Amino acid sequence: MSNSIHILSKDENNGVILYRVMVMFTCMFFIMAFAYAIMYESFDTIVEGFITILKTPAQCTHDAFSISVSSALFNTGFCALLIISYIPLFGKVRQVNASTLAAFFLSVGYGTWGMDIINMLPPMLGIMLVAKLRKKDMTKMVNLGIFSTALSPLLTEVMLRWPYYTALVDGEVVNTGTTYVTSLPFQPFGVVLAIIIGIIIGIVYPAVNEHASKMHLGYSLFNAGPAAGFLCCILVGLLFRTTNIDIPTNGPSSGPEAFSFIFISYLTAFIVCFIIGVVIDKNSLKNYIKLLKDSGHGSNFVDTYGIGATLINIAVYGIFILLFYTSAKIFFGASFNGIMAGIIWGAMTWVAAGAHPLNVLPIGVGYMLIAYVSTHIMPILGIGNDIGRLGMHSVPILIGFAYATGMAPLTGHYGFIAGIVAGIIHFSIVTLTPNLYGGFNYYNGGLAAAIVVFEFVPVLEEHFKKE
Repeated sequence: MSNSIHILSKDENNGVILYRVMVMFTCMFFIMAFAYAIMYESFDTIVEGFITILKTPAQCTHDAFSISVSSALFNTGFCALLIISYIPLFGKVRQVNASTLAAFFLSVGYGTWGMDIINMLPPMLGIMLVAKLRKKDMTKMVNLGIFSTALSPLLTEVMLRWPYYTALVDGEVVNTGTTYVTSLPFQPFGVVLAIIIGIIIGIVYPAVNEHASKMHLGYSLFNAGPAAGFLCCILVGLLFRTTNIDIPTNGPSSGPEAFSFIFISYLTAFIVCFIIGVVIDKNSLKNYIKLLKDSGHGSNFVDTYGIGATLINIAVYGIFILLFYTSAKIFFGASFNGIMAGIIWGAMTWVAAGAHPLNVLPIGVGYMLIAYVSTHIMPILGIGNDIGRLGMHSVPILIGFAYATGMAPLTGHYGFIAGIVAGIIHFSIVTLTPNLYGGFNYYNGGLAAAIVVFEFVPVLEEHFKKE
C-alpha cells in the first residue's frame, strides 16, 4: 500500500482507523479556523474570540459565530483535540468503536454553539474518577465520559454566574439573566461547585444511561439523551427551583452567515472520506449497498460491513445532511450560522451505528411536511398566532431534526410511513422539553426522540407488528 493512503490502511485495526478519522476531522476544524481568519478576520481575532467563548454563558442556543467565526471553529478544533487526547489517556485507541465516533461527532458539533474545553472537563474527569474508584474498565467508560458533556451549559453557568446574575456590561450593572453577555469572570466558588457536579455526574450518569435503552428497546439511538435530560432536570431543580433562583434567559444569539465557506469545507471532507473508503477496501461499494438495506436497529456498520463501507456512509450521509440543511436555507430562509454549522455534526452522530440516508429520509420528510403545515396551512385556516410560527427556518426545529435522526431504527424496522409520523411527532414536542431544564442540556432532541419512541413503538407493536 502506498504511503499516500497509509494513514488509513485497511491492514490496521478498525479502532485505530476510526481514531485516525477523528484526528483527520480535528485537523480539518483547525485548518478551517485559520483559513477563515486569513480570508475574513485575523489571527488576533482567533485568540481574543477563543478566550471570550470560554467566558461566555453557554445556555442554549448561543451561537459562537456571533463572537467570531474563526474563533468558533478554533474552539471546535480544541474540543475535538481534547477528545482525541482523552481516549488514549484513559482508554485504548484499538478499542475505539462506532459509539466512540458517535460521541466525537456529537460533542464537537457543539463547539460552534457553547461547548468548550473548560465546561467539558468536569463531567469527563468525574466519570473517570468514579470509574477508577469503582475499579471499572476505564476503556468502556471513555465513551460515556465524552457523552457526559451534554451538561456542559449548566457547568458554565455555575462557574460564571450562579447564583448571582449581575455583571458590568459597558460600564453599567445589568441583570445578566435577561441580557446576552460575554466575558464574565470565573467564580472560584463556581469552579469548585462545577467539579462537585462533575463527580455527581460520574456517579449517576453511567447508571442511568445503562438502563436508558430498556426504555425505548433500541429504537432510539440516543441513549445519552434521556439519561442527560433526566439528570439535568434534577440538577436544575436543586440549583434553581429549591433555592428560588430564576433560571436565566440568556440569548439566543445569532452569528453571521458563513454558508459558502462551511459548505465547501464540509463537502471537501466528505469527498475525501468517500475516496479513502473506496481505496482501502475494494468491496466497500458493494458492502455499502448492503448497508443501505440495514434497519439500523442494534447495528454496528464497522463490524458488519467493514471500515470502507462505513467511511462511504460518513461521506454519502454527510452530503445528504449537508444538502438537507442547505435546502432549509434556500427554500425556508434558515440562517447558515454557527448553530447550523454545528448541528450537521449532531445529525452525523450515528453514522457508523444505525443511521444512513434511507432510514433518516422519512424523518426529514415528516419534518418538512409538518413545517409546511405550520407556516403555510395554519395561517390560511386562521389557526394560531402568526408571530413566531415554527418552521424549517426556526433554530429549535433545525436543531431538533439533527437529533430526530436518532429514530432511524424505527424507520428502518417499521417503514417509510412510520418514519414520517415519528418525524412529525418529534417536531411537535422538541420545543417543549427544554422547559424542563432551562436550556442547560445539549441532548434535548435525544430526550424528545426517546419520548416519541416510548409512546409510538408500543402502538406499532400492538397494531402493526412486524416479525
